[in-house]
Amino acid sequence: MRSTVGSAPLVRATAVKTADAAADDADFCVKGTLDPARTAGKLVVCTRGTNPRIEKSAEVKRAGGIGMVLVNPSNQSTDGDLHSLPTVHLNGPDATAVRDYAATDNATATLASGGQGATYPQVTGFSSRGPSVAGGGDLLKPDITAPGATILAAVAPPGNEGRDFDYYSGTSMATPHIAGLAALYLSEHPTWSPMSVKSAMMTTASPTKTTDGKNSDDVFAQGAGEVEARAMLRPGLVYDSNEQDWLAYLEGVGIDTGTGTKAIDPSDLNYPSIAIGELFGTQTVTRTVTATTAGTYRAKVDLPGIKATVSPSVLHFSHPGQKRTFTVKLDVTTARAGAPDTGSLTWTSGRTTVRSPIVVTPQSVHAPAEIKGAGTNGEVTYSVTPATTDLVATAYGPVSSPLFKGSLTGTAEFDHETNIPAGTKASQIAVHFDLAAGNIGGLVWGPMVDGVLQTIQIAYPDSSGTATISVPQPTAETIFVAVVALDSSGSGDAVTPYTYQVNNIAEDSPVTGKVAVTPDHARVTPGTPTDLTAAWSGAPADARSTTWIEYSNGAGTFLTLN
Repeated sequence: MRSTVGSAPLVRATAVKTADAAADDADFCVKGTLDPARTAGKLVVCTRGTNPRIEKSAEVKRAGGIGMVLVNPSNQSTDGDLHSLPTVHLNGPDATAVRDYAATDNATATLASGGQGATYPQVTGFSSRGPSVAGGGDLLKPDITAPGATILAAVAPPGNEGRDFDYYSGTSMATPHIAGLAALYLSEHPTWSPMSVKSAMMTTASPTKTTDGKNSDDVFAQGAGEVEARAMLRPGLVYDSNEQDWLAYLEGVGIDTGTGTKAIDPSDLNYPSIAIGELFGTQTVTRTVTATTAGTYRAKVDLPGIKATVSPSVLHFSHPGQKRTFTVKLDVTTARAGAPDTGSLTWTSGRTTVRSPIVVTPQSVHAPAEIKGAGTNGEVTYSVTPATTDLVATAYGPVSSPLFKGSLTGTAEFDHETNIPAGTKASQIAVHFDLAAGNIGGLVWGPMVDGVLQTIQIAYPDSSGTATISVPQPTAETIFVAVVALDSSGSGDAVTPYTYQVNNIAEDSPVTGKVAVTPDHARVTPGTPTDLTAAWSGAPADARSTTWIEYSNGAGTFLTLN
């Protein structure tokens, strides 16, 4: 179905009351707030938030509305709830367009057949994402996905409008699918360990889909993929682990179990996935597989920018229950430093495939994220630790873009949208606050997609009053930045001046001054610290300038001057 302009009149009900809104325009879609005189016979647009979604449609029905359009105020999920009357739930640009149109005079709408349905299965927006920080990224989470959105489930009538069944979403819905499939598995193989069952599910899972219908490779959203109820019963090989293995893993991540168990590298836990939170040049992981089906299995690794060597690469099993141990050596070649690199290890025997997801974050050098200097001329020496025998350091910049000068009164906010062009190696957004009035300033920022703010981050001023957003290796996108002041004086009329500057650094950016790094190319010992010196001249004394010192694979250090 698709929504179009048509015959049904629209009325807007906003979920946030503004101070200057007229009383008859400040409706909330909550119990008792809609005016039947305005709502009866109309399709009501309600903004998500403040109260549960199904309560909004119940309020629209009470006030005589004929339907509801529920719009998300930011990038959120769309949900198939059991509403009190016909409801359409919109997200992204569609939500914005409908909300804006509903605010116009004599707005109308029609629900017509056609349009393009969503591609399934997709991982929902509300589903938690990895990576797991508990083990430093050396264990991939999540493991696997299962249906968990708009699941028809038995419910307790109290609290569910008296219904015996309702649509529920969340981990609480996906978990029963996995648990039920595991119970089915154990009925066939009652002696199997839980980890063997988990391995069988993970290595036979299928990829979820992206919004454009392609197979997803986002392991931090889907893990190994969506469980396949039939394929999981024929895994071919399983990766098993017991209590002792997990104690060794806990010791490896720095937890004293009090058992005297010898620690292992967390990446060496015998798990059906491979994860390395920091692949510093090269690392070898070890795995042991147990055959459930006899055969000769051959290994293949698909991991862009990484040279992978499996040894042995062929495993022969004459009967089920046999175990074989192998290693996977991973060497960084062209993979981008600091960015997760995902792929897979697949063992194949005839029609049997055993697939393990891989995620590693390559690092070509350990270097400070930022170094600072002052004055038009000067130098600073700092230490880096290379992962290879060849260390290259190239300076791009210094770049000093024009300043935007503004001011904030009381608790005001001023919004900026900054476009990062393609080919940008690094970006630095800086806002300097004049704190003489005692106000505290800050930044709320994040990327925008189709005009919708995605993840939100906060940057606070340092002791000099400057809040900085540093983005290495950025994608070409729009960054939203809200400059905010908090009036600590309590008067509401204190003025906080600020300056806003965006330094986008590309290979051909116009420069103000000169920066050179020595040595710019050196033979070094992997894992051994070495000193570099960054020297500058001709930098502007009255404005900030930014240089990007780039090493191999796109790693780098910001040099911030003045």
